[in-house]
Amino acid sequence: MIIDTLAHMLENEAAYGAEIQKGLQFLRDTDFSKQAAGRHDVNEDMFYFINEYETKDAGGCFWEAHRVNLDLHYILEGTERIGYAAIEQLTVRDEYSAEKDAVFFTGPVESAVTAGPGALVVCYPQDGHMTGIEAGSRQAVRKVVLKIRIAG
Repeated sequence: MIIDTLAHMLENEAAYGAEIQKGLQFLRDTDFSKQAAGRHDVNEDMFYFINEYETKDAGGCFWEAHRVNLDLHYILEGTERIGYAAIEQLTVRDEYSAEKDAVFFTGPVESAVTAGPGALVVCYPQDGHMTGIEAGSRQAVRKVVLKIRIAG
């Protein structure tokens, strides 16, 4: 998992692989302000969701990880905590679904980062992540989850 800001990652763009570089450039060059919530296709290797939700207690959230797509969580509005655990530390709840490119887990939140506007959290296939956790109080979050194909 990488935790930074879009601005910092763009300053060090050459430090990341070509796929992430393309994703960073896309995030930088796209105006998301008037885009509706839901799925938006970019090309055969990249698509994104505009997610809008209210944060909640971790007990109402879930762990997930992906195999085919890398996740770039870019916070536009609001603040949330994003839990992290190596998938080996979690217990599989729902086996991998190729259709959803997701496996769901259970387990305690032992590590989490607070992410506000401008924050960028990159989740690799080995990174179990739990989003939408309230950071002190419930609040509305609007973010982009950019999916970049890295396998199969």
